Amino acid sequence: MKTKVFILLLFFVGCVSCDISTPFIIDGQKEYVISGECGTIKIRGSSLPTHSIPITCTFNGSYHINTDSLKIEADPNGVIVTNVRFRLNGEVFAGTEIETKTGETLSIWFDVKSETSYKRSEVTVLILPSNFITCEGKSIISDTIRIQLKN
Repeated sequence: MKTKVFILLLFFVGCVSCDISTPFIIDGQKEYVISGECGTIKIRGSSLPTHSIPITCTFNGSYHINTDSLKIEADPNGVIVTNVRFRLNGEVFAGTEIETKTGETLSIWFDVKSETSYKRSEVTVLILPSNFITCEGKSIISDTIRIQLKN
């Protein structure tokens, strides 16, 4: 009996300590930070063994988010980003406007698809300059953010 309990405990501890995700490279870094007058935004992404890809923005300050303004593409040509959806602090967000506070997290989930075969590790997702995130009416994303889906 003690052996069974020990094996189950060892298995449980092993599963809990496993993290099957690995971070993406975002503009050459594992965590990309945008700083502005309203505070900072930390952007991270990780690879999961599913079709869906999560990108997480953690806010340290007050920002305005307009989800309709997100411009996201994939490279190489022929690969497209589909099924974009949002979660605010872990809850599904179906609206279009958000006023963030310090400590809030916005996750952008999406799928990458193509009619031809491709290697996911060769795909780069591009978040293009837009009014997706603004501070006092000014766009925060002024340069393209490149997210490599390889680790």
